[in-house]
Amino acid sequence: MRRFPTRAEIISLMPDIDVIITERAGVIDRGIIEAGSRLKLIERIGSLYYDIDIAAARERGVAVTTLPIYGVIAVAEQMMMEIMALLRRVFPLQQTVRRDPESFTISAPLKAGDVPTEIPFKSRRTTEDIFAFNWSRESRVKSLYGKTVGILGFGEIGAELARRLANWNCRIVYSKRARLPVETEQQLGITHIGQEELLRESDIVVCLLPYFAETDQWLNAARINMMKPGAILCEAGSGSVVDEQAVVDALRSGRLSGAAFDTYEWEPIKQDNPLLVYANTDPTANIVLTPHIGSCGDVSGAGFPDFFVNASNLQHGRPLNKRVV
Repeated sequence: MRRFPTRAEIISLMPDIDVIITERAGVIDRGIIEAGSRLKLIERIGSLYYDIDIAAARERGVAVTTLPIYGVIAVAEQMMMEIMALLRRVFPLQQTVRRDPESFTISAPLKAGDVPTEIPFKSRRTTEDIFAFNWSRESRVKSLYGKTVGILGFGEIGAELARRLANWNCRIVYSKRARLPVETEQQLGITHIGQEELLRESDIVVCLLPYFAETDQWLNAARINMMKPGAILCEAGSGSVVDEQAVVDALRSGRLSGAAFDTYEWEPIKQDNPLLVYANTDPTANIVLTPHIGSCGDVSGAGFPDFFVNASNLQHGRPLNKRVV
């Protein structure tokens, strides 16, 4: 096992290697593959394999497989939940269904010369002919169909999210310091653009940026004001990347129509966190706050036992899972 080995160190080890199990910690190029006279399998932890020389592996008869990271998949599912909850205004509308039915009104039928009036909405039992479509007259519910989703910071989570958005007829744009190969972009149905361009064009911004000195409070008031009026923000990167007070200010002003956070600048979340204060004081706020559970799920892993399943399959002549080559 090696942590951040040099290419020369990897090549020196290759003559004795049957299986490589690798994260995206460096390119597995032709030189490395050809140095492995015994090499039979390259197992990628995750789903992205653009940094493995597939052509060289194929020529040498080396299988390449990918291994799902269940925690990453769970985060992508969390992001889908947050996006839909904000677009459909699920949490503020929970307050709506708790109101007295007669607090809602309906326009009275008009005859010539009548003055328009509103009368209480009487609750009636529904049948095939009786129903009260949108009795609250909510006009801010949105659909995901046709929206532009921008993903800030794109790795395994971004890839899994893009796959889940693929059938929603969305335009998916992403920003990443090192652009992905065109073939990978085509496979995922994504388009690379600059960060500020992404903010300006996206109806939904998903922030997956990791923490570095240069990303500290990166999504600040100035950048939030670049976002489309009425856009929504979903945060699952490092909590310290986002200016939480600036998000609250944008929600209060209507600049943002919703925000969802699973990560925070201080964790566990402090009771004076502006996001929590806003959610607690305004029950109509379109905000989703969860306690950093994105990677949680009922499937564990991918843990160490999962790493060796394909090596065992290879040894015993069984089919390989998630085979690329």
